[in-house]
Amino acid sequence: MDHVQEFPTADARSDGGRLKGLLPDPGYLWMIFRRHLWLFLGVAFLILAAVVLRTVLMVPIYTSTASVVIEPRANDVIEMQSVVPNLPKDSDVVDTEVRMITSPTLAMRVVTDLRRQGFDVGPIRTQAELEHAATLLLRKVAVARSGLTYVIDITASSDRSDMAAAIANTFARQYVAAQTDAKVGATRSANVWLNRRMTELRAAAGSADAALQDYKIRNGLMSAQGATMAEQEVSSLNQQISLARADLAEKQGRLNAARAQLQRGGKGADVGAALGSGTVASLRAREAEASQQLAQLETRYGDLYPEVKTARSQLADIRAQIQQEIDRILSSLEADVRVASSRLSSLQGSQSQAKGALASNSSAQVGYLELERRADASKQIYEAFLNRSKETAAQEGLQQPDARISALGAVPLLPDSPNIKLAALFGIVGSLLGGLVAVALAEYLQRGVRTKADVERRLRVRYAGAVPSLGSTLGGLRETETPQDYIISHPFSSFAESLRGLRAFVALRSRARTLAITSPLPQEGKTTTSVCLARTAALAGTSTVLVDCDLRRRGSSEMLGIRPRVGLIEVLSGTARLDDALVVDEATGLHVLGTPEAQPSAYDPLTPANLDKLLRQLRERFEFVVVDTAPILGVADARAVASSVDSVLVITRWRKTSINAAETAIELLVDANANIAGLALTQVDIRRYASTGESDVYGYHKKFKGYYQN
Repeated sequence: MDHVQEFPTADARSDGGRLKGLLPDPGYLWMIFRRHLWLFLGVAFLILAAVVLRTVLMVPIYTSTASVVIEPRANDVIEMQSVVPNLPKDSDVVDTEVRMITSPTLAMRVVTDLRRQGFDVGPIRTQAELEHAATLLLRKVAVARSGLTYVIDITASSDRSDMAAAIANTFARQYVAAQTDAKVGATRSANVWLNRRMTELRAAAGSADAALQDYKIRNGLMSAQGATMAEQEVSSLNQQISLARADLAEKQGRLNAARAQLQRGGKGADVGAALGSGTVASLRAREAEASQQLAQLETRYGDLYPEVKTARSQLADIRAQIQQEIDRILSSLEADVRVASSRLSSLQGSQSQAKGALASNSSAQVGYLELERRADASKQIYEAFLNRSKETAAQEGLQQPDARISALGAVPLLPDSPNIKLAALFGIVGSLLGGLVAVALAEYLQRGVRTKADVERRLRVRYAGAVPSLGSTLGGLRETETPQDYIISHPFSSFAESLRGLRAFVALRSRARTLAITSPLPQEGKTTTSVCLARTAALAGTSTVLVDCDLRRRGSSEMLGIRPRVGLIEVLSGTARLDDALVVDEATGLHVLGTPEAQPSAYDPLTPANLDKLLRQLRERFEFVVVDTAPILGVADARAVASSVDSVLVITRWRKTSINAAETAIELLVDANANIAGLALTQVDIRRYASTGESDVYGYHKKFKGYYQN
């Protein structure tokens, strides 16, 4: 169907159409603005007037700003933890100080100081009135940290310039003074508390030391060089036992080595002790000489020679002496082992006795150590508090605040509020924005069919044109004629030209000879358009007939003042001839097939067969047939007529007919297999710039004023 075709816009057809489709068209926005120009001016004027009125009525307000800078100092009062706390150097505690400046306590000090300076802060007779005055004063003060610095700005506002400066400066002074007072008071309190505590600690330290000494005497824990007697004795015995065990092991080793040599059959000759003995060495030398002498004699004389026997006897005697000496040495080794073992046993016995005494002392040492720790702790605490007391007393008169005044607030010469320049800027910008918002809102709330774009893009039917309201074409002149008469008296007017344009669209677009004109709802200009279009065609010399198919309202018949005796119903029912029912409009030569007064009847003459027969007869006699139907949404007859004619022209009232109603009407026509030629807008106010869109002729109607004779 034609109505579902997509109609490309100028942007889509041109190069770069995709980019243009993503951006708002400046010309279209200007068109919207011009269309709502008076709304824009009205809203802008109201906003600007409200700003001016507000500025004029405002009480002048003066502001003054004083600044304090936070200067954290190291505290020397106490080494481990300050009695009087100072602000940390790297901390967000500055934000806390901001809150402290706006505390009610400081505000009450400021109120008292301002009153002393002679400023009127209200009656203050009771504590409640003082607190109330402080609350009111805090409403005039704004305290803020300057960025991430240590500077705090105190801004005060008042209707008096000197009062504003006084409030800001007094807040700064009282804040610094409050810090000093707090530190001095804290130092005094700390000093009193330290002195009282030192008295208690001194007595506790003396008692702990006396208890320690008494316990030491009672349990025999006398010591020398840091150790008790039992500890020293056990230590000495441990050293002696270690030496005795080493000596026994050495001697036992020598004895075991000698015994091992004897077991191997060496008879002790190679025993280390024997080898180291001088006696054995001397005997070994004599043995060597005797052996040499015996060898010489045996070589020279033989075994039986007397000197040989004598030498052999001497050698045996020497060897016997050597063996006796070795046996004596071995016996000495055994004696040394027995002595070393006995000494070790004696030392171990003494050690057992010493350990028993040490165990007894260890039991008592537990209590001693506990008392010693208590005595040391009491002494250390007392000494620490003594040092702190001295330092606190020395610094009582040296306390400095952690803040100082960096700048005092000056008395302002000009009020800070109202700011004329800012108010003017706000008024201008606000009025412009408010006017634009009003235009945008008005455009958004207008849900009706308004422009060619609405018809072709949203409804997807051809845009047939627009018929202006007669009053908008007269340039403000009063209407003295009806539209159907005006096209006769003013054939070269813009109103008459719009009807000729509509006729040209129907002729060129669909070449239809039978045209039904319908609308979604009543009161949309359907009948007026039908009559005017038919008269325009008749004036152009085209044999035209206007058929009034609105059986309920008889719109065309009433508009032309026709009350036929017989009409459309009788022709369709076959009770009258077509020639008897046709009425000629004498002013234009238009033939009208009207409808007589409605008579209640269940008979429906607008059947497809009746309509086809009637339209066939009309085509034979006339070049152009205009059928005025009932509204499509409320009357089913209109769908029957629409399906029978060559083409259907849908009429909607400009800015009044909703998009939903128009869409529903088009869907019903599609379901009825009607051929929709297009959609036309009626009652358009062409005085409103580009009222039907910049792509329509009325976007340029001012340029063609000389062509029309309204």
